[in-house]
Amino acid sequence: MKTVDLQFGEFQFYPEVIIGKIKEGIHFDMTKNEELVKVVTEHYGIDMPLSYISLRENDYSIDPLVHTKNSKFENLCGIAIVEKRLQGGSSVNLESKFFKPGKLIAFQDVEDAIVWSNKEVSEKLARLNPGISLY
Repeated sequence: MKTVDLQFGEFQFYPEVIIGKIKEGIHFDMTKNEELVKVVTEHYGIDMPLSYISLRENDYSIDPLVHTKNSKFENLCGIAIVEKRLQGGSSVNLESKFFKPGKLIAFQDVEDAIVWSNKEVSEKLARLNPGISLY
């Protein structure tokens, strides 16, 4: 595991999953997204299937168009949002409309998010290598 600290958040790079925590009060926009994408690409390359888990522990905002941009990355298999807020205060339903259908999901438990994220990557790898059993 490698930890990367950027001005706007901390990101842990695991073999197939990135876990990120954006800092309090940040507006995560296209510029910050491009910086993160650059660091991710330098670490994993462009062909590695990945999932992203966002730990929403701090209060911050996100430009939903970031998800539109990120949906174009073929190997970004899914985004899991982990937050403890009640559904009424969540923006995940709105955000999911800007990403791949069914691939931006809210979780209340990080372990559930990890299981789902790993499953998304495994399914992508199975589609890329149909003759290889992952189980």
